[in-house]
Amino acid sequence: MDFKKAAIRLNEKELKKAAIDCDLKTNAQIAEAIGVTSSQLWRCTLPADDPRYNSPGQAFIAGVLKAFGEPFERFFFLE
Repeated sequence: MDFKKAAIRLNEKELKKAAIDCDLKTNAQIAEAIGVTSSQLWRCTLPADDPRYNSPGQAFIAGVLKAFGEPFERFFFLE
């Protein structure tokens, strides 16, 4: 059997919608609102097979949920 490790992925489309609703226009503004660097935000939006990709960590996830007050399932999914 071939078991793949489950990974939490960012739903970038929903994050961008929430950012627009909060009048956040740039990735720098979004990153500041969720308490991460612009680079961390960018790395979470890359395709998973890109060597520069990083899964969103606990601080990233908590920052998104705190900043936008939406349920986890809106912004993240298991892959």
